[in-house]
Amino acid sequence: MQKPNFTGEWTLNVPASALSPAVAPVVQGGFVRIEHREPTVSVHLSIVMDGKPFDARFERPSEWDGRALLFSDTFPTPEGELTITFRYELEDDGRRVRASETLRGAREQDNVWVFDAAPI
Repeated sequence: MQKPNFTGEWTLNVPASALSPAVAPVVQGGFVRIEHREPTVSVHLSIVMDGKPFDARFERPSEWDGRALLFSDTFPTPEGELTITFRYELEDDGRRVRASETLRGAREQDNVWVFDAAPI
């Protein structure tokens, strides 16, 4: 099966996203830039919350579940370990990225972030 290429710049579509009560009231916008060159994926995610950007950048080997890219990291926090898992899927003929996020451990939270292709 041909794996999709996620390369592109995507703008957060807040109304289309399904965000947890912890972040929904404060999310104002954001973007994700993806550079996808098998076997590596580089991601720059920026979400504006309460007027302040939260930036995350990472580069990982591609991990696939069918046609979805998977990312998972575990971090120590003052409340204990926190595991964050993302599942990136392309939708609408590649015009939309759905990023399903699960936080477990020190905090329990689920979000579905929807990003639309940025205008060229």
